[in-house]
Order: sequence, then C-alpha cells, then structure tokens
Amino acid sequence: MMCFLLSVFTLSLTVKPRVRVIKRYCREAGVVQMTCLATGFYPRHINLTLLQDGQPVNEERITGGELLPNPDGTYQMRKSVELGAEEQRERHTYTCTVTHLSLDNKLDISIGIAMAI
Repeated sequence: MMCFLLSVFTLSLTVKPRVRVIKRYCREAGVVQMTCLATGFYPRHINLTLLQDGQPVNEERITGGELLPNPDGTYQMRKSVELGAEEQRERHTYTCTVTHLSLDNKLDISIGIAMAI
C-alpha cells in the first residue's frame, strides 16, 4: 500500500488600494461632482465611505458603489456625490475614508469644495 501526504497551501495575498479623489465641475448644471476611486486592491472586500465635515453623506445622494473587477485580478470601487451651489458656498470639507485588509489603518483623503466661478 502506498500513502501520499498531500499539503494544501493557502496564498494570502493582499494588495493595497490606490485611492484618489476627483473633483469635476459641471458649469451648465452648476454642480460639482466629487468622486472617490479606490482601485487595484485585493481581496475584494473594501469599505469606502464619503464624509461631509466628518459625517457620512446620506446614501440616497451617493451614486456608484459597485465592486468591479480589473483585468489583472484586482478590484475597483467608486462613489460619487453631486454638490449644489448652496453646498459649494458653505465650503464643506469632504473626506473619502477607505478601510481594507491590506491597510494597517484607515486611509482618509480630504478636499475642500469652494464655489466654482
């Protein structure tokens, strides 16, 4: 009788997300679209939150949030919020907060939104 020892190895690969905040002005509509993009991360689970002055933006105002695959086997997610003239005049600070298994701490990127001229 022959016996074989089979070993199972689990590869625990993690890849840190690349995160950026994009601010786009739409003069015709008078709004600013603020987008948080996290891309190139693995594994797939990620928490991406948009904050206004430290408080979560109402989910009803947020577009996006779908987890999408990248061609290299990593993932991406983006969330956006449109800011009207009133919010631009109030000069709030918006923060993109990301937590992921590959990060030791949460990652915060903040930008101020000023009235578009």
